[in-house]
Amino acid sequence: MDLTERRKQFLQQLMSLYEKTGLPVHYVTLARLIGVSKWTAYDMLKELEKNGLLKRDYTIKPHETGRSMIVFTPTAEAENLFGKQRNTICSIEELKYIKNSVIGLLEEVRILRLQQAVDLFVDKISHVSIQSEFCLYILGLLILYLNALGKTQKQMVEHLFKVSNRPEIQLTMFVGTVIGTTIQPVGYELGPEITKLIALFFSYLDKSSLEELKTLTDFVQEAIA
Repeated sequence: MDLTERRKQFLQQLMSLYEKTGLPVHYVTLARLIGVSKWTAYDMLKELEKNGLLKRDYTIKPHETGRSMIVFTPTAEAENLFGKQRNTICSIEELKYIKNSVIGLLEEVRILRLQQAVDLFVDKISHVSIQSEFCLYILGLLILYLNALGKTQKQMVEHLFKVSNRPEIQLTMFVGTVIGTTIQPVGYELGPEITKLIALFFSYLDKSSLEELKTLTDFVQEAIA
C-alpha cells in the first residue's frame, strides 16, 4: 500500500504511542505530539481508518462519567506494513559489527536501572531497519532481564541454551526460558508492546539464514558469559 509521507508520519507516531502505552490513542494527544490542530489529526486518522490501517473505538473520558471520546488503534495491516520495511541483512560482516555494538550497549547500560535500560532498548528497536539487527536487540532486551537475576538463574539459562546444537532451537529455548523464568520473578509483566516485539522476532527468525542464526546464537553466548 502506498502512503504519502505525511500519512506515514501520523501512522508511525500513533503506533509509537500505542506501543509505549498499550492504550488506544486519542487524536488530540496525537495532534499535540505532531504540532497540528486536533481537527487536522482527526481527519488524517479517519483517512488511515478508511485504508484499513486504524480501528476506531470509544472510551470514557477520565473524570467525566458518561462522556466518551474517540480513540484509534493500529490494525494488523498497519503493523505488517511497517514490519515489512525491515530488510534482510546484506552482509554477514555487517551483522557481526552490529552484534558487537549491541554487546557494547549491554555493557554501557549496566549502570542504569532495569526499566531505564529496557526503555532504551525498546527505543533502539523501533528505529532498526534490518531484520537480524531487530533480532539482536530483542535478544539484548531479554538479556537485560536475565542480568537482573542472580548467578544461579543465569547459569540455568546458559545450560539450557547449550542443550541443542541447532541455532533455531537454541534461540527459541532461550527466549521461552527467559520469558517464563526471569521476567515474571523480576516483577515485570509482558506488556502488549513487548509481546508484539517477541512475536515479530519469531517471524524474522523463520526467515533468517543459517549464518544469521549462528551469529544470533554467538551473540547470546558472548552476552551471557
